[in-house]
Amino acid sequence: MTWLEALPTILLACAVIAGPGLLITAPLRLGVLARAAIAGPVGVCAAGITAIVFGALGMPLSLWQILLVSVIGLGIGFALRRVVRRTERHDTGHGWWIAASWVVSATAFAITTFHRVPTPERISQTYDSVFHLSAVAAILDGFSASSLTLRSLIETEGGGIAYYPSAWHVFAAVTAQTTGVSVPVAFNAVWIAVVAVIWLPGIAWLTRILITARVAALIAFPLGVSFGWFPYALLTWGTVYPTAIAHALLPAAAGLGILAVRAVVPLGQAGGALRRWGLAVLAVILVGGALGFAQPRVLPTLVVILVPYLGWRLVAAYREARAAGGLVAVRARRLLWGGGVGVVLVAAAGIAVAVFGLGLFDEPLSERLNGPQARATQSIEDGVWQLIALSSRTGVRGIITAVLPLAAAAVIIGVIVALRRRELRWMVISYALVGVLYILAAGSDDDLTKLLTGIWYKDGYRLAAALPVLAVPLATLGILTVSRWIAARRSGRERAVIAGAIGAGVALSSTIGLAVSGTGEATAVVFHEPAQAAQREVVSTKQIAFMRDVVPTIVPDDQRLLGDPWDGSALTALYAHREPVFPHVNGQWDRNRRVLAWNLELIDTDPEVCEALDALRVRYVLYNPHAFGGGDPAGNHFPGPHDAVDAGVFEPVATDGESILYRIDQCGPLD
Repeated sequence: MTWLEALPTILLACAVIAGPGLLITAPLRLGVLARAAIAGPVGVCAAGITAIVFGALGMPLSLWQILLVSVIGLGIGFALRRVVRRTERHDTGHGWWIAASWVVSATAFAITTFHRVPTPERISQTYDSVFHLSAVAAILDGFSASSLTLRSLIETEGGGIAYYPSAWHVFAAVTAQTTGVSVPVAFNAVWIAVVAVIWLPGIAWLTRILITARVAALIAFPLGVSFGWFPYALLTWGTVYPTAIAHALLPAAAGLGILAVRAVVPLGQAGGALRRWGLAVLAVILVGGALGFAQPRVLPTLVVILVPYLGWRLVAAYREARAAGGLVAVRARRLLWGGGVGVVLVAAAGIAVAVFGLGLFDEPLSERLNGPQARATQSIEDGVWQLIALSSRTGVRGIITAVLPLAAAAVIIGVIVALRRRELRWMVISYALVGVLYILAAGSDDDLTKLLTGIWYKDGYRLAAALPVLAVPLATLGILTVSRWIAARRSGRERAVIAGAIGAGVALSSTIGLAVSGTGEATAVVFHEPAQAAQREVVSTKQIAFMRDVVPTIVPDDQRLLGDPWDGSALTALYAHREPVFPHVNGQWDRNRRVLAWNLELIDTDPEVCEALDALRVRYVLYNPHAFGGGDPAGNHFPGPHDAVDAGVFEPVATDGESILYRIDQCGPLD
């Protein structure tokens, strides 16, 4: 399949993601840009609720279920119609220009990301993608897509809640199911769609909320795909699909958070207190639900972004209330004291959970967070330079994007201007906080750094991905400032045209710089599929063909297939439509699976092996002589299949000269 042939799938993925949100919010009096931005988190909530409800009923996931939940949500939208006021003041004119900018920006992102990937059939050959691909393949085979049970795919002991956020998997599964394309094509289509219909309208809306110029959104769209940290780097580091969709939600979540704070602060505004607090609570629930279904680990990032805004807003409101005097001042003092006590209690509860619930000090911090995703790989000075010059790490060793001079200049000017405006200074503080956390995570392994960044697994890429949420509005502010310098004596329309032209020039230079430097090269590396004899990759083209064309003709469809997940056998559900015993390279396995992982070669002497094979309905082993990524850095946790193959205890029944399918005869036929 070519990328052009995948275009209908990409458009369908956009409709699957944004359609429910647009339908549910249709009755609300929202401006066009606000509606498009809010549709993202609403759609994620609709997908998550659908998976939980119908998963609990034991029904396989289907598009009609999302449509049914969306229709029910439409009724809720009508019920809230009188509560939600119109948000036109946060919208913008230039309708056709906005639409064109949106489409061009999404297209530029897709080209910049995938121009060196020859077909959308390719997979990201990375650690995390093994689980996500297996999960979607399992969902298409009838496994529950519920966030409350998805982790049970790799926590097979059973019992209790096995939570893992499933929004990404729901969108990918429904896209594949509806269009008939393969799961890899659906993954790549959904990646583009998430940026197109969640990230871009969200960042444009947030920019419009923060900056009063009506042309701000027009500038923000192309700037939204002009930073290497996001939406590019999370594709080549991980690939952490749920984290990516959660970061795409951040701008809309921040916008809703800001509007929620504005609804209840300043403290002295008269009338409609119940309605205003109700709207604020509704916004918080929407944000929490969306990030909960996408990836709740991004919630602390949102807190870091919004706390400076909340602090500034409360201080300003308190000063106004004191100046007003009377009952307003008394109420302000009470709320300030109450808020202070609340913050202390929340902080104390968080510390208690970290110390007693998570065992923060059960072992020295120096012995924690030392894995490859957390280890510092550069100096503090490197991180400072990257933050200033907008040069970003890609997740592939040795590949860093080029310096983006025009975008960097726009951000720097925006920072200077924001520092001179009392209502915008918080943006600089938030940007600096996220930037410092990123610099520390990427450049230091000391205990203080681990304490500060542990909630993000001390992963610099997750922190860096939040920087564009503030960098885009700051760069937009810088571009608007330059346009006013250039066109000081021109009309407002002429200044808007000049600002739009400057923004387009900055964005074009940045996306070209990303495409020809690190981003394109890193994506090519991560999506590289060798013709045969995979080494550090998960699978090769030849191995895929063997799983697709040979394995299903021999292995019955009611049997599981055994293999070492590090050699690509974890993806048999994806390519052979046979459930793997180990669908991921890491998990908390039940006793039967542990027996097969460690003691399979003892099949002739240990009766537990045949008991485990019978319980799991296994009579075939798939073997390929490689371990992707150099093998398990924590040690070989699946020696059984290798030792059994080396001992020659099974009968080979098919091979392509590389992959070998073995039949297990020692335990007799399955019932």
